[in-house]
Amino acid sequence: MLRFASLIFTAMAFMGPLLRLATWPPSRFEKATSSAVENFVYDLVLYLWPTQPLAVIESNASRALAGLVAVGGNVLLFLVLGLLVGAASKRRGALTFVYAAVCGFLILIGLWGSGYDIEHLAWFPLITAMVLYAVPFWLVHRAARATYSI
Repeated sequence: MLRFASLIFTAMAFMGPLLRLATWPPSRFEKATSSAVENFVYDLVLYLWPTQPLAVIESNASRALAGLVAVGGNVLLFLVLGLLVGAASKRRGALTFVYAAVCGFLILIGLWGSGYDIEHLAWFPLITAMVLYAVPFWLVHRAARATYSI
Protein backbone atom coordinates (compact mmCIF):
# COMPACT_ATOMS: atom_id res chain seq x y z
CA MET A 1 0.00 0.00 0.00
CA LEU A 2 2.92 2.35 0.67
CA ARG A 3 4.11 2.06 -2.92
CA PHE A 4 0.64 2.67 -4.37
CA ALA A 5 0.00 5.67 -2.11
CA SER A 6 3.40 7.20 -2.81
CA LEU A 7 2.88 6.82 -6.57
CA ILE A 8 -0.59 8.38 -6.46
CA PHE A 9 0.56 11.34 -4.37
CA THR A 10 3.78 11.83 -6.35
CA ALA A 11 1.67 12.07 -9.49
CA MET A 12 -0.55 14.62 -7.75
CA ALA A 13 2.54 16.71 -6.98
CA PHE A 14 2.64 17.72 -10.64
CA MET A 15 -0.94 19.10 -10.76
CA GLY A 16 0.02 22.56 -9.52
CA PRO A 17 3.09 22.97 -11.74
CA LEU A 18 1.19 21.67 -14.77
CA LEU A 19 -1.69 24.05 -14.11
CA ARG A 20 0.80 26.93 -13.85
CA LEU A 21 2.49 25.78 -17.06
CA ALA A 22 -0.88 25.62 -18.84
CA THR A 23 -1.62 29.22 -17.84
CA TRP A 24 1.86 30.56 -18.63
CA PRO A 25 2.65 33.33 -19.31
CA PRO A 26 0.31 35.03 -16.87
CA SER A 27 -0.03 38.08 -19.10
CA ARG A 28 -1.49 36.01 -21.95
CA PHE A 29 -3.78 34.08 -19.59
CA GLU A 30 -4.85 37.39 -18.06
CA LYS A 31 -5.95 38.71 -21.43
CA ALA A 32 -7.84 35.52 -22.32
CA THR A 33 -9.87 35.26 -19.12
CA SER A 34 -11.56 37.38 -16.49
CA SER A 35 -9.81 38.56 -13.36
CA ALA A 36 -12.02 36.21 -11.30
CA VAL A 37 -10.77 33.17 -13.25
CA GLU A 38 -7.20 34.44 -13.07
CA ASN A 39 -7.43 34.89 -9.28
CA PHE A 40 -9.04 31.46 -8.89
CA VAL A 41 -6.24 29.76 -10.84
CA TYR A 42 -3.56 31.73 -9.01
CA ASP A 43 -4.92 30.65 -5.62
CA LEU A 44 -5.56 27.07 -6.73
CA VAL A 45 -1.97 26.74 -7.94
CA LEU A 46 -0.75 27.93 -4.54
CA TYR A 47 -2.87 25.24 -2.83
CA LEU A 48 -1.76 22.49 -5.21
CA TRP A 49 1.86 23.61 -5.29
CA PRO A 50 2.62 24.73 -1.73
CA THR A 51 6.38 24.79 -2.38
CA GLN A 52 6.00 27.27 -5.25
CA PRO A 53 7.25 30.18 -3.09
CA LEU A 54 10.65 28.41 -3.02
CA ALA A 55 11.06 29.60 -6.62
CA VAL A 56 11.94 33.01 -5.17
CA ILE A 57 15.56 31.81 -5.29
CA GLU A 58 15.41 32.72 -8.98
CA SER A 59 16.67 36.16 -8.00
CA ASN A 60 19.90 34.58 -6.70
CA ALA A 61 20.07 31.52 -8.92
CA SER A 62 19.00 30.50 -12.39
CA ARG A 63 15.40 30.06 -13.47
CA ALA A 64 16.04 26.35 -14.06
CA LEU A 65 17.39 25.85 -10.54
CA ALA A 66 14.46 27.76 -9.05
CA GLY A 67 12.01 25.55 -10.97
CA LEU A 68 13.86 22.42 -9.94
CA VAL A 69 13.81 23.42 -6.27
CA ALA A 70 10.14 24.43 -6.32
CA VAL A 71 8.90 21.38 -8.26
CA GLY A 72 11.33 18.99 -6.56
CA GLY A 73 10.28 20.26 -3.16
CA ASN A 74 6.64 19.67 -4.10
CA VAL A 75 7.40 16.13 -5.26
CA LEU A 76 9.24 15.43 -2.01
CA LEU A 77 6.41 16.91 0.06
CA PHE A 78 3.79 14.83 -1.75
CA LEU A 79 5.95 11.70 -1.57
CA VAL A 80 6.15 12.06 2.21
CA LEU A 81 2.40 12.70 2.33
CA GLY A 82 1.82 9.59 0.21
CA LEU A 83 3.94 7.51 2.59
CA LEU A 84 1.94 8.86 5.55
CA VAL A 85 -1.33 8.10 3.80
CA GLY A 86 -0.12 4.63 2.86
CA ALA A 87 0.87 3.92 6.45
CA ALA A 88 -2.47 5.27 7.71
CA SER A 89 -4.52 3.42 5.10
CA LYS A 90 -5.08 0.36 7.29
CA ARG A 91 -7.24 2.38 9.68
CA ARG A 92 -10.02 4.65 8.48
CA GLY A 93 -9.69 6.94 11.50
CA ALA A 94 -5.98 7.48 10.84
CA LEU A 95 -6.65 8.21 7.19
CA THR A 96 -9.34 10.72 8.14
CA PHE A 97 -6.94 12.37 10.60
CA VAL A 98 -4.24 12.76 7.91
CA TYR A 99 -6.78 14.23 5.49
CA ALA A 100 -8.01 16.66 8.17
CA ALA A 101 -4.39 17.67 8.84
CA VAL A 102 -3.86 18.33 5.12
CA CYS A 103 -7.05 20.43 5.02
CA GLY A 104 -5.80 22.35 8.07
CA PHE A 105 -2.52 22.96 6.27
CA LEU A 106 -4.43 24.24 3.22
CA ILE A 107 -6.41 26.61 5.44
CA LEU A 108 -3.13 27.93 6.89
CA ILE A 109 -1.79 28.48 3.37
CA GLY A 110 -5.01 30.32 2.49
CA LEU A 111 -4.80 32.48 5.59
CA TRP A 112 -1.15 33.26 4.85
CA GLY A 113 -2.09 34.19 1.27
CA SER A 114 -4.88 36.45 2.49
CA GLY A 115 -2.69 38.24 5.00
CA TYR A 116 -4.43 36.35 7.82
CA ASP A 117 -7.65 38.19 7.01
CA ILE A 118 -10.56 35.74 6.84
CA GLU A 119 -12.57 38.22 4.75
CA HIS A 120 -10.02 37.95 1.94
CA LEU A 121 -9.62 34.17 2.13
CA ALA A 122 -10.23 32.64 -1.31
CA TRP A 123 -12.89 30.08 -0.34
CA PHE A 124 -13.74 28.67 -3.76
CA PRO A 125 -10.15 27.71 -4.68
CA LEU A 126 -9.63 26.41 -1.14
CA ILE A 127 -12.67 24.12 -1.30
CA THR A 128 -11.72 23.04 -4.83
CA ALA A 129 -8.24 22.12 -3.60
CA MET A 130 -9.70 20.16 -0.68
CA VAL A 131 -11.85 18.17 -3.11
CA LEU A 132 -8.86 17.57 -5.40
CA TYR A 133 -6.79 16.39 -2.42
CA ALA A 134 -9.63 14.06 -1.41
CA VAL A 135 -9.31 12.11 -4.69
CA PRO A 136 -5.96 10.41 -3.95
CA PHE A 137 -7.06 9.83 -0.34
CA TRP A 138 -10.18 8.11 -1.65
CA LEU A 139 -8.15 6.03 -4.14
CA VAL A 140 -5.80 4.85 -1.40
CA HIS A 141 -8.75 4.14 0.89
CA ARG A 142 -10.46 2.04 -1.80
CA ALA A 143 -7.28 0.13 -2.55
CA ALA A 144 -6.65 -0.47 1.15
CA ARG A 145 -10.21 -1.62 1.67
CA ALA A 146 -9.81 -4.12 -1.14
CA THR A 147 -6.44 -5.26 0.21
CA TYR A 148 -7.11 -5.29 3.96
CA SER A 149 -10.90 -5.73 3.88
CA ILE A 150 -11.55 -2.84 6.28
